[in-house]
Amino acid sequence: MTEHGPPDAASEIEEVKEIAADLRAILPTRIEAAVQRALEAHEGAPVDTRVAELHALALDTAQRTRALAADVRADRISRVEDLEVVVDLLAEGLGAVRGDVARLEERSQRVEKELERVTWALDRVGTQLERLAEGDPPAPGA
Repeated sequence: MTEHGPPDAASEIEEVKEIAADLRAILPTRIEAAVQRALEAHEGAPVDTRVAELHALALDTAQRTRALAADVRADRISRVEDLEVVVDLLAEGLGAVRGDVARLEERSQRVEKELERVTWALDRVGTQLERLAEGDPPAPGA
């Protein structure tokens, strides 16, 4: 994490790619240098000893490469898990919003029905008031 928030996934992937490219460029040179040092250090040593040292160097290089690949894999898995958490949170949030909207719609419909009922009652009262003002008797049952 940086000081300002989570690291940028693209920049981290780019960094891992750069490290891998550096290793591809550097490893052959390092292996050649190691072979050369081994040969120079053991000029008089038997070939079996030199081959054993080269074999050990090759094994070490392979082990380090496997470790780097495991680190890259673990980083990718971690990113996928982080994305799963974000998706789950978004899905929960959207579900809650949908529920809130559905409840608001129900309330709105109830308020609309009540307003229609009140409007109907006011229209009826207005009609009766107009009849009274005109001097007509109220309608029976009104």
